[in-house]
Amino acid sequence: MKNPLNLHHIKQASLQLSQKSDRDKNTFLKYLAEVIAHNKEEIVKANVVDVHNAKKNNLSGAFIQRLILDENGIKSIIKKVNSLKNLNSSLGSIVSKRKLANGIVLKKVVVPLGVIMVIYEARPEVTIDVAALCIKSGNAVILKGGSEASNTNKALFQCILTSLEKAKFSRQTISLIENRNIVSKLLKQNDSIDLVIARGGYEMVKKIISQSKIPVLAHSAGGARIYIDKSADLKIVNDILINAKTSKPAACNSLDAILIHKDIASVIIPNLVKEFKEMNIRVLGDEHTNDFANVEKASKLDWETEFLGLTVAIKIVANAQEAIQFINKYSKRHSEGIIATDKSIISKFVNSLDTAAVFINCSTRFHDGYEFGLGSEIGIATGKLHARGPVGLKELTTYRWEAYGNGQIRA
Repeated sequence: MKNPLNLHHIKQASLQLSQKSDRDKNTFLKYLAEVIAHNKEEIVKANVVDVHNAKKNNLSGAFIQRLILDENGIKSIIKKVNSLKNLNSSLGSIVSKRKLANGIVLKKVVVPLGVIMVIYEARPEVTIDVAALCIKSGNAVILKGGSEASNTNKALFQCILTSLEKAKFSRQTISLIENRNIVSKLLKQNDSIDLVIARGGYEMVKKIISQSKIPVLAHSAGGARIYIDKSADLKIVNDILINAKTSKPAACNSLDAILIHKDIASVIIPNLVKEFKEMNIRVLGDEHTNDFANVEKASKLDWETEFLGLTVAIKIVANAQEAIQFINKYSKRHSEGIIATDKSIISKFVNSLDTAAVFINCSTRFHDGYEFGLGSEIGIATGKLHARGPVGLKELTTYRWEAYGNGQIRA
């Protein structure tokens, strides 16, 4: 499975890929889905080894949950790969077109970024998500997954190489590196690599940003807060909160804190806490929450924590303004939510937050490229330049200006 890393060859592969049609790229995606399905037993076996080693090394339960890739996970991967075939890459589309006074026709055209390096921890499904998105968006990619998922990543990468060969794409279009020592050198290669995408823990992302000479799209921390306004439709509150907390507790869009308007605290908290505890969820609360249910006292650190597990904290607030101030203080700028029917409160809430996505009367668990209809995602970007939120096909493109003349010269 040798695939020597040669940045010149990778750059050439990206230029070759830019000449491929959507039909060619969809052929690769078709093969990739088929090859993964054919090799699912080998992939699961490799993942069992990774999970066993993670447990042996006493890694956290949340980390292990993100590491697991079972048959259902493989089915989800295949579904996402197939869904990408139905999406338009938008490459070559004209963003704007106008004729200048001198007769030159000026076009702004969508093009690939070029060569992308993606550095990620734990989740092995990212290997396929990235490969599929980069091919469809016309970008060559260098993958660096976490060592804890090395066996699974190698099994998945073999599927990628087989699919590249079957589709008659250059093997250099997608590369996998296992040696972490090479990463710091690659982060200096801004003449060969156009973008770095980092997804993982805060320390890892901080280190990459500090070392890189290449622009970085990053997501280091997540976790959501949801405010329940006094105007909320009480019939939907518990379902939204339970889904946001329990459907995938280790996800970055999982619920960490609930803010409840004081006027409805007595109505919501007793039953909500009871349901949480029946689902073995550890419930923390501020000094007022214990007036309505028996919960552990939350510390200042708890409000800052991305739990990534079955823990949630509850705070009672006087009004929407207090909720907004609290969220802006503790937000990771990833996912926040509100349950309310008062349109003025909703508008104030949405326009007062600095976050990649706000969810109104629905679960924060929808903050996901596939759920947004983007086919998949490379990650959730929490910065503000180039991309914010799910990094999908459109976010992996840029544009160039094309000027069509017939002999014009500048005076």
